[in-house]
Amino acid sequence: MMDPSTEFGNMMQTAMKIKGHQMEQDRRHFETWPQFFQNSMWMQGPALELRLLPPAERLPGATALKEAGNELFKLKKWGQAIDQYEQALGSFKWAKQLDEDWKKKGIKDDSIEVVEEYGEGETREAVVALLVSCYNNLAACFLGRARSGSVHEPGCTIEGDCTLCIQACDAAIEAQPGCAKALYRRACARIEPVSSGASAADDAMKDLAEAARQSPEDKAVRTLLAKLRKQRASQQKEAKVTYSGLFGRGEIYDDESMRAQREREEAERARASEKPRTAEDCEREAKDAEAVVAHLREQGKLAEAAQLESKIGEHRKQLDQVLHDEAHNGPRRGERSDPRAINFRNPSEEQLRDAEKHGIDLKDPMVVAELERLQTEADGEGGDVAGGGRRGADAGASEQSAVRRRRRPPPPDVHGMPLWEIKRRHGEMALTLTLTLDLDLDLDLALALALALVPSPTRPQPRPRPRPRPGSTRWRSTMTRSRATGRRSKTG
Repeated sequence: MMDPSTEFGNMMQTAMKIKGHQMEQDRRHFETWPQFFQNSMWMQGPALELRLLPPAERLPGATALKEAGNELFKLKKWGQAIDQYEQALGSFKWAKQLDEDWKKKGIKDDSIEVVEEYGEGETREAVVALLVSCYNNLAACFLGRARSGSVHEPGCTIEGDCTLCIQACDAAIEAQPGCAKALYRRACARIEPVSSGASAADDAMKDLAEAARQSPEDKAVRTLLAKLRKQRASQQKEAKVTYSGLFGRGEIYDDESMRAQREREEAERARASEKPRTAEDCEREAKDAEAVVAHLREQGKLAEAAQLESKIGEHRKQLDQVLHDEAHNGPRRGERSDPRAINFRNPSEEQLRDAEKHGIDLKDPMVVAELERLQTEADGEGGDVAGGGRRGADAGASEQSAVRRRRRPPPPDVHGMPLWEIKRRHGEMALTLTLTLDLDLDLDLALALALALVPSPTRPQPRPRPRPRPGSTRWRSTMTRSRATGRRSKTG
């Protein structure tokens, strides 16, 4: 029925994988425990009977279990010895399942309780000593099974047994810090797998050095530590011979080139910091930070996620305030070094008074748009001043474009206009030399402003043509036309 070659069997296996994945999410903490401690939750045998007794009365029974494990260890019956040591350990420390229906619902971290009953005083010291001895013997069983090749134990691997040995040594060192036996066996388990590398050897030498300090007379610790140090020295010597040619051919970068590279990097960072940040940049950073918050929550780091989320909230409030200010007052602008660069859309009170004194309404959108256009054209002819870039206000570009589309064609050239017309328009606009000096506008800009903002009320009349002289060709043609029409010409 569960044959994966059939449709139903394949569907059932897929459902079991999904269910297993969901259950793994519920027992993440349980999966981090060593296997010999996980077994204490469903343990059967003498340990269940010993748990009913006070801690002091459990010691003889637990010690008998340990001695039975020692006899099995001598016979290299690794699996049976491990069971005896687990029974002894499970008599004092075990995982208790609080949900009676857990076999149907599955294992969940919320329904598991770790029970430790060591007693007090001398009883506690004796129990801890017994647990440390059992952990060390358990590690010896795992290490012995790994060295034997695990041929007699189905489902066991060398790497897996070495990992269990390291976990058992960790438990022994946690119960008794500086335990030399646990440090030595953990070092052996680190370097036992064929796949162990330089980092594992480094960790093993650290464990052996600590074990040598705790137990200076232990010959096995000193022998293995000297062996590993000799191997490390030999490897370093071989590496030096192998790669000496590569590193002896000269330096790729000298001091001067490295200094120049650092200067370029600092200049690039300075240019990046001078680049203005836009609202889109801030919004993108906020979204990236929200993704980090979600990742932290998945990993269970709720405190860090909450702290980052509060910072994101403050960031968004500031961003909303900036967008609100730009919507009502226009985008912020930097200070301009050119005195002609005037912000006509946000004039000061003094500028409003000066403009009103000379008959210019800076609150009129048409007037403001024309002033900005003229100022931009003047900047384009003069180039950038002090790195200021494009002159005039940058805000409201779309509004200015719409105003330009509604405006009439550009005014005629000032230099091609008669002087009397310039004086007339100049007088109507009340653009005097005082206004030119107040606004820091040159004469051509002021005249162009007058031509753009003050339309001519009537089309200028052409000058009268002079009367033709009697006897001239024009006089004779005029008289001929007058006779033909039967009326007297005014020029006759």
